Amino acid sequence: MYNKTMNWEDLKQRKEDSIRESTGNPVVKNPNPYEKNEKTYKSFSDYLNSDEYKEFLEMEEKALVEYKQKAKKYFESLEVDNQHLLFFHITNTIFENYFKDGGSYRGLLYDKFEFGPESYSLGMDSGMFTLHNAISTPNELDERFNALMKFLKLELSKEDLNSARNIFTHGFDNSGQLNSLFSGQQKFRFDQDPE
Repeated sequence: MYNKTMNWEDLKQRKEDSIRESTGNPVVKNPNPYEKNEKTYKSFSDYLNSDEYKEFLEMEEKALVEYKQKAKKYFESLEVDNQHLLFFHITNTIFENYFKDGGSYRGLLYDKFEFGPESYSLGMDSGMFTLHNAISTPNELDERFNALMKFLKLELSKEDLNSARNIFTHGFDNSGQLNSLFSGQQKFRFDQDPE
């Protein structure tokens, strides 16, 4: 079984080791035996269903909760101006990585923040990897939309195409409001008395 005194660093190192070893992923070799902590399982799937693995997941979850609390406590210990600086720096670095430089998740971690490989799983645990997968630049959205229209072989009017693009990009169509804003503005007649 796992050492119950493992701390966040130990679990993070174990997770990093697991990621590094993933090129020899035992799932691919299934049903070959899988060895873990001097114990042999029938297969990797057998290990994933073991009490040992469940205990590891519980410890990992506990360590993650503790790490989140530690991070929050640190952030709250900063003066508000320093919180603003930290917030700005992090969000601006993410923005520049994706929207100015067309960077990747690894590029964000290793090039922009200059972290080492230990940050990879930290970013996964923090939600940054999920955020990375959800980020699309306007050009990427436009390419996807055009590919969809081409695949569907739709021939739409310019107005309907703009509506479809708005729904695809934003989840709603506001082109009617924009059209009325541009074409339905009141004319001001300064040569006539308003009364």
